[in-house]
Amino acid sequence: MGFKEIGRKLQLAREEAGLSQEQLANMLGCAQSTLSNYEKGKRRLYLTQLENIAEILDKPIDYFMESSTNNETTSTVSSINDALDDEPELLQIINTLYTLPKERRRSVMDYIIWQKTRSS
Repeated sequence: MGFKEIGRKLQLAREEAGLSQEQLANMLGCAQSTLSNYEKGKRRLYLTQLENIAEILDKPIDYFMESSTNNETTSTVSSINDALDDEPELLQIINTLYTLPKERRRSVMDYIIWQKTRSS
């Protein structure tokens, strides 16, 4: 996990708490520009600082350390599995696509996109 992702989560948590950068910076005892650099991922946050931020924003430290990509992927996989359980035809389509060479899969994807735009 990089500084930018931690900074993005810091900004989201601050906004959820209804605090401005200036307000949170005052609570942390740092300059608003320092907090801005944390949120942009331009400045390193040490664990003790992150623990203090987590406490002020009432978030577990894991909130900032956990990769959101993993959560999104897990959620997407879960949604796909649910859809496959409800519609066995989708599973058949996926299995058939899997047997095609990559270049032919691309043409199938182009067709699907064409169908989707046609129905809009």
